[in-house]
Amino acid sequence: MKNVRWPEEDHDLVIRAYVYFVAGKRLPIEGGIVQGEIGMGGHRIRNINSNPQNEDEAVPKQWIEENIFNRYSPASTMAKDLNMDGHHVSYLRAPERNHHAVTKGYADTKLSLLGGDMQGYIAMGGNRIRHLGETLHDNDALRLSSATIIILDVTGPIGCALTYP
Repeated sequence: MKNVRWPEEDHDLVIRAYVYFVAGKRLPIEGGIVQGEIGMGGHRIRNINSNPQNEDEAVPKQWIEENIFNRYSPASTMAKDLNMDGHHVSYLRAPERNHHAVTKGYADTKLSLLGGDMQGYIAMGGNRIRHLGETLHDNDALRLSSATIIILDVTGPIGCALTYP
């Protein structure tokens, strides 16, 4: 057969040159590797496996909603532990509530509940310090119940002194 026209309709006969020219630029029906981008022209990919087995598999929108958004969105509670595999969580916002996570830098600016040295003053805002232990050193805070008030008889205004055992 010679001088066969280039096919225009699906039912037209094709010659071997067409198969190598056109089919060589297309992926086989099964398998193959894409070289470059695929322009979808606004079309969708449908019938994606809804139970992916490998990290590199495409997943449908419903899988994302059920396995990512519903588990890890702020409006829901995680269903299982988040394994960080030795990686860090970084760039947290300043906490607004007691249950918010904080950075090491933020925590390092707070006084340890287990002791340590403080620098500067504590603004008590009118609050009291309660349940003090026994006074052991001259610079320890003193419980009022441990103080002995001695009124001094001096010339002039009456003064008082606090002593502790």
